[in-house]
Amino acid sequence: MTRIQIPPIDFHGGQQAVITHPARFKVVAAGRRFGKTMLAVEWLALYDDGKSAIEGGSVAFFAPTYKLLADVWADMERTLAPVTRKANKTEQRIELITGGKIDFWTLEDPDAGRGRKYHKIVIDEAAHARYLKDAWEQAISPTLTDYRGQAWFISTPKGLNYFHELFQRGQDPAYPEWASFHMPSTTNPYIPHGEIETKRCEIPELVFRQEYLAEFVVMGAGLIKPEMIVTTPCPPGLPVVLGVDLAISEKEGADFTAIVAMARDPESGLVYVKEVERFRAGFHEVLERIKAAAARHKPRMIAVEQVQFQAAVVQELARTTLLPVRGVRADRDKVTRFAPLLTRFEQHLVRLDPFGCPAVFREELLAFPEGKHDDMVDAASHAFAALGMAVGGYATAGTRVF
Repeated sequence: MTRIQIPPIDFHGGQQAVITHPARFKVVAAGRRFGKTMLAVEWLALYDDGKSAIEGGSVAFFAPTYKLLADVWADMERTLAPVTRKANKTEQRIELITGGKIDFWTLEDPDAGRGRKYHKIVIDEAAHARYLKDAWEQAISPTLTDYRGQAWFISTPKGLNYFHELFQRGQDPAYPEWASFHMPSTTNPYIPHGEIETKRCEIPELVFRQEYLAEFVVMGAGLIKPEMIVTTPCPPGLPVVLGVDLAISEKEGADFTAIVAMARDPESGLVYVKEVERFRAGFHEVLERIKAAAARHKPRMIAVEQVQFQAAVVQELARTTLLPVRGVRADRDKVTRFAPLLTRFEQHLVRLDPFGCPAVFREELLAFPEGKHDDMVDAASHAFAALGMAVGGYATAGTRVF
């Protein structure tokens, strides 16, 4: 007989409260660095309750995207290697020598998991899953029927979506099998309190409340208040960068290409939006408009969003000019990318040049992120990220410049 000894995990108090609660369905609203994914993986694979994979159970881990799934797959494959019979990355399945199985699914497909049978499932970052309601009701929930399986929904909140609805269900006595847990980042005793307080000062209040306090907030229109918008001419001689949000199209109703020129005064710390333009144009006209903006402002960096075919704009400018062009990959959603600049607006450290910023830019700022268009705001986010790299002094969120 092969004896497998699993050393116990030292859960902190918040994790212990979740894993020991008897509810069949658990919804956990957790702040950053709470330790939610580690807890979920431990519960699925190793926890001693008769249904984990190490005990022969069939379990599954769901995530909104393949990128979020990949790191968990790698960690579990490495951790379970001594007891793994077969690991198939193509099929996204790990089979253990105990007979247990772990499947990995992305919720980019709302039919993920359909036809399988599970003792336990975890939906990680559930608030960020676009098809969560359809996936749960039509595909995932039925997989728990045969074994009367259990499910965890665990995530940092993101507005009042279906994850919020499930969280409310866990608070409702009408759903006795459900329980919900509110676990801010401060629940984790291993994170220095000063680190969280530093974030409170660095990022917008609503973003902090959502990401670290795990509160359900509405990132609706009104992130920028009218009193935050101050118009002042940009002083001459300040170093300038350009941010470009691309949309290669001339069709009516399509997104716009937007170019934002931005500068910073190193003495006062003021950020100046020097010029904003938006337009619909084909490939060659976009190139000419970027070159014309560069001729006006002599930028230290031109940050151009680079997604799929739009990368050709960066490549062509690099090939045919000596302009300081850098491709930008947007790693996070638009609100997260805008958060560093939003913080400066809240601190009244941003000035719009009245001669270069049209009224439509002000309107787009006040409507963001619920407005019909947000091209100029996104270009401003890219410019602010480039400003920190080309001129120095600011951290960025959700963008990578190459």
